[in-house]
Amino acid sequence: MHLYRRTKHPSRRLGEVILARGRRFKRGDLTARRRLVYFRPPMQLRLYSREWCSWCIDAKDFLSEKGYCFQEIDVGKDRHAYEEMKQLSAQTYVPTFVAGDKVLANFDTNQLQKFLNEHQINP
Repeated sequence: MHLYRRTKHPSRRLGEVILARGRRFKRGDLTARRRLVYFRPPMQLRLYSREWCSWCIDAKDFLSEKGYCFQEIDVGKDRHAYEEMKQLSAQTYVPTFVAGDKVLANFDTNQLQKFLNEHQINP
């Protein structure tokens, strides 16, 4: 198996390409067939929250039940993280969800599911 990086559009982060070999029978002969398999690296999900926030607890439960891996950042304990959240989302409410360059702030589980589906973020 060979690993190649696509360099044609580096700013679009198209993912990586794997050259895979598949075997199939053709007219009684065993031949090797090459195919390209595209995949995206998993997106880093961050959830800015507070320990006592009921909406944050709902969001964490929802993500865990659906199988998403995420990094929880408690802005009540980390002032620097609070400032970072304010800069990313231009507001001070929790929960705030960050996936790559996409931000969803002050949401409920229905809005979160819609956000995940629209941006094709999978567990």
